[in-house]
Amino acid sequence: MTHKKIIFVTLDGFRKDKVDFCPTLKSYADESIVFSNMMTVAPYTLAAHHAMFSGMYPSRNGVNAYYNMFRFKKNEIQTIPQFLSEIGFYTCCDIINDVVIPTEGFDEVNIFDEKTVDFKKHHSEVIKKISTHEKFFLFLHYTEPHKNYVVDIVQKYKDKENKDEYFAQREENDARYTSYMFQLDEYVKTILQTIRDCEIEDETIVIFEADHGTGVGEKHGEMFYGAFVYDSTANVFSLIHIPKTEPKIINSQCQNIDFFPTIAEMTSYPKEKLDPRVQGNSLFPLINEEKLEEKPSFIETGGLYGPWPSPKKHNVFAIRFQQKKLIFNDTPETWEFYDLVDDPNEEKNLYDDKNEIIGILKSKLISHLQANNIQTNIS
Repeated sequence: MTHKKIIFVTLDGFRKDKVDFCPTLKSYADESIVFSNMMTVAPYTLAAHHAMFSGMYPSRNGVNAYYNMFRFKKNEIQTIPQFLSEIGFYTCCDIINDVVIPTEGFDEVNIFDEKTVDFKKHHSEVIKKISTHEKFFLFLHYTEPHKNYVVDIVQKYKDKENKDEYFAQREENDARYTSYMFQLDEYVKTILQTIRDCEIEDETIVIFEADHGTGVGEKHGEMFYGAFVYDSTANVFSLIHIPKTEPKIINSQCQNIDFFPTIAEMTSYPKEKLDPRVQGNSLFPLINEEKLEEKPSFIETGGLYGPWPSPKKHNVFAIRFQQKKLIFNDTPETWEFYDLVDDPNEEKNLYDDKNEIIGILKSKLISHLQANNIQTNIS
């Protein structure tokens, strides 16, 4: 079936373990397809968004460091709005600035003022306006919890040389973050009600996706997100609501670069016209419960809000496969290995050079780095 209306909402910095504090979102998830092991390929907004919109890892699409936001290979990489425009979709986005996603291919680019915007009212109006189009793709960027945590918590410690106080107040940080969930849930409620009011509920695919999670101090050294690749920021909330499709929870591991080929498939964009360099895989085989071998997820990042300045290129890399995670920190050169079944919070580093499983994962990680021309001390 070809779908003609898509609303994609990024819940910036939303922690998936907070969904219980969001009754509307939780109820909607019960009616949707939920991906319980969705990995962001880079746990910060700029790299995550460009990866989603290109279907490629950051080191392939050019946004391979926080300050490389302008290096997206826009003249040679196909994006979601570009291929949708080819098949008659009206494409629109409402975003915090014009570098947070690749804007090439959008018919309409709206920039909101994060300091003054009323997200519920503003995004409701955007939906009403675009709902009159027969075929449309709308991308909405919701940043309220992210903004509030920065203003209320992170700014207090950002310039302090010794940030131990921040990590000592993990419970207080977590409580403050949790307090923002009511606001987020009211936003979700407004979005869903607006879709119903516009009478497009039965023909609109809705995607709610976190670009990354938020650290509240559980990993010493990472104040917020982007410095490390632990599951608290890399394993993200993700759902797709497809009208007249049975809800389900998909536990198989997948990645946010998979949205590119998934949206192509749901809109019947010709496969042969997709960029052959796309690294994501359509989620529909998982949705259709086809038996597939698990594929490893690769994650990379570059020190934002961490114990060292953001580097010129990503310097932390991980492979997550079969509930195991191997992490390579290029600066300083160290390894970490976690069994996510026995140690879901990644607190006990089991790295051992002689471990056979670690050897297999290390080989796969090095192959990935080499295939993407990532220069490190091991590739």
